Amino acid sequence: MSGQAKRTGLGRFAQSDKPMSVAAGFGRRTSGPITQMSAVHIITFLLLTTGALVLEPPCLAQDKQTPRHPLPDDPAQAWAEVEKVHEALRPPPDWRTREPKAEEVAEFQKQVRETAVSFAHKAREFIERFPTNENVGDARITVVHALTHAVAAGDAGAEKEIAAYVASVVADKSIPEDNRAGVLLYAGNATFMKKVGMRLFTEGMSKLHGEFETASVEATRAALKQFPTNSMIYTMLVAYAQRSEPERQKELATEILNAPGAPPGAKALAGHLLKGSRPYEVGKPLEIRFTALDGREVDLAKLRGKVVLVEFWSTSCGPCIAEMPAVKAAYEKFHERGFEVVAISLDDKESALRRFINEKALPWPQHFDGKGWANKFALQYGIFSIPTMWLVDKRGNLRVTDMRFDLERRIKSLLDEQESPAPK
Repeated sequence: MSGQAKRTGLGRFAQSDKPMSVAAGFGRRTSGPITQMSAVHIITFLLLTTGALVLEPPCLAQDKQTPRHPLPDDPAQAWAEVEKVHEALRPPPDWRTREPKAEEVAEFQKQVRETAVSFAHKAREFIERFPTNENVGDARITVVHALTHAVAAGDAGAEKEIAAYVASVVADKSIPEDNRAGVLLYAGNATFMKKVGMRLFTEGMSKLHGEFETASVEATRAALKQFPTNSMIYTMLVAYAQRSEPERQKELATEILNAPGAPPGAKALAGHLLKGSRPYEVGKPLEIRFTALDGREVDLAKLRGKVVLVEFWSTSCGPCIAEMPAVKAAYEKFHERGFEVVAISLDDKESALRRFINEKALPWPQHFDGKGWANKFALQYGIFSIPTMWLVDKRGNLRVTDMRFDLERRIKSLLDEQESPAPK
């Protein structure tokens, strides 16, 4: 899920005290409808149209009529400028507690149209000038994110610009498939944004969420017609199914199981949904084995005799970062007694993960495969919300699945247990 997960969920995300879902992670946006990673989240999106897109010759550069918005020459500074889009498109904070006047809405509508188009062009300039930068994938999402807000503000030209841009990206096979699929999915917000208009800003997504998610399911189905074997899209569909009402959950799970292009992991999770079971069982071992980012070999089966915290997280998840001091403190306090941490990173950018590990001096091993919410172990165990922290006892069995609170007491309790016999 490179370039998305993140989420967006995809610092790059506004921090929140709520767990980050696969829908939030995918689109990595917080000021409007969001689709998964950045960033997971997850997070949720609609297709630009439910019919076929007319593909134009690939072209990511701006045309002669597109005004340029000079960015700094340093890529990091340029990206920081592009990322200001999220704050620039937020409505006034006091609209959360009062109904804005008609003239205020009209003024903000004009502001959104101008600002959104400006940031879309900045993002396209970033792509043109820094084509190998790690943020190019997110920049493509940002183009569409900005323009869909312009659509909500009544800019008819933005809708046409989205269509042309998405067509060029989808047609460009040099772009990784997950990024092309992500742009297509996120562009679908245009349909929803056009429908709700300024209600997006005056009412907020909390009141529009149900309507948005219903449309998103149909959009995801439509996306599979162009990317019929894309694991990222199926991950989204499983996430929708997991949080749906029983009737829709059964419908979506059956659809996934019957889909020829659905990956085995998605089908396995769909099967659990239909049976009402989970892909893990408290009191039983977990199968987690990998080569860590730093080269260490990790195998939970070989950690018997130790208490292990298995942490699913990402650097773009605010609540994950908030938990980190407590995890690190517990590690320093109990490591000599046999406490270990095994981290499963749902990041999609290795450089960002390495920077964070170095800055925070995290000593435990990290699994990273660059797939974001489609991470091997996240799919294996149905992880669609982070942080998720599990505690494994000395016998190698999963004991606790809600470790965000009372961390040290629970760790000490398991460390104090005798390895045998197993507790009843």
